Amino acid sequence: MSARRGAAARLLRIGRRDPRAAWLLLDNLITTFGAAFTLIALPFLVMRLSGRALDLGAVAAIEALPSLILLFGFRGALDRFDPARLLWWCRACYVAINAVLAVATWTGAIGIGLIYAMALIGGCVWALAYPAGRACFGLYLRRGLLAPANAVFAVVSAAANLAMPMLAGGLILAASGPHRLAAAFAVDAVCVALSLPLIAALRRRGPVRGGDAGRTQATNADERSAARDIPRSYYLYLLATTLLAVGPIQILLPVLLVQRHDPRYLAIYAAQFAGIALAATIAARRAPTAMAATLQGIVLCWLAAACGYALLAWSGRADAEHAAWIAAALAFGLLAGASNHYGIRSLSWLQRSADARRMGREMTWFSAATMGATPLATLAVGAMIDRLRWTGAAQWLALALLAAALLAAPHLLWLKRAQTPGAIAPGAA
Repeated sequence: MSARRGAAARLLRIGRRDPRAAWLLLDNLITTFGAAFTLIALPFLVMRLSGRALDLGAVAAIEALPSLILLFGFRGALDRFDPARLLWWCRACYVAINAVLAVATWTGAIGIGLIYAMALIGGCVWALAYPAGRACFGLYLRRGLLAPANAVFAVVSAAANLAMPMLAGGLILAASGPHRLAAAFAVDAVCVALSLPLIAALRRRGPVRGGDAGRTQATNADERSAARDIPRSYYLYLLATTLLAVGPIQILLPVLLVQRHDPRYLAIYAAQFAGIALAATIAARRAPTAMAATLQGIVLCWLAAACGYALLAWSGRADAEHAAWIAAALAFGLLAGASNHYGIRSLSWLQRSADARRMGREMTWFSAATMGATPLATLAVGAMIDRLRWTGAAQWLALALLAAALLAAPHLLWLKRAQTPGAIAPGAA
């Protein structure tokens, strides 16, 4: 707790001299608030129009497809643009998309075809906006602020994700007509519009890295060592984490809540927030400078997640209901803490180590290995749940994480021998 307060106090002190960190954090907070309304309203709207869960999956798949196309077809496209300028235009497109959904829903002109079209356009925008936003952190913040800023953002986002869906869901469920859904899309549009002046101010202030600042800093040994692509083995670790540790949570939690149908299991959300807060406290320290140390931290998070899935599998077989929901809450709290500690540390290292001239390319890889791979994890784990029930799926995930840690051990040992502190080992891919 004291470490998190120290990170926030440090950001506040520096924010008085350089407001870029405050602008980025406020921008993320405002857009997270607005997105909560769309995340609740869109499934309600799709189910009201078609009544088929398949359409929900189709919308999610359509939104994820453009990020994969961007990765394999246009990897270096983002390096040609200022990420803040690109982010501003993406946010402006989001305002237009949400405004169209709000007006069409309010007037009754909405249809499943229009939702598919908006999902495709929104997926194209998101494929650019997500890596551009992560690149802004790496270019517009000092290296020493990356870990504290990512930690504070994780805690603020967790609090918003805990409270905002409850507020948005309450407003939507308060009436049966389409006007509440239209109002939810309108709230998201207004929030994104409010973020545009913050991005514009960030652009006027200019980056810390890149441009003239990047050329000045390029004389440092740390910058010269980072002036090559991040090894692709790093993204393989991220992909394994998404498929085995982070992604499955997105489907295991709702399935558990639906099957148990017990209000006591809502304590899982509080446990997740506690795990995220604790992980942010630990991860707020300075990001590791060596890739070997970063990957070692990822493997340790795999082991922690394996313990969480094992505890979750045991909770499904516990005889006492009281012990079952407590074990489930502890399991999801451990999983949330492990995934967020890994996320903060690995992203901070990437933003710190990536060459400013290749920041867009690296963030494209990062978004594909994390957010882009999440639908694959949910589809695979959903099939496992249908065949093995959620307890069996959790047990197999625990075993898979242990096997992945054993397979990664030789690579980590080789990397530690081949890599000097603060440098990226040549040929590590």
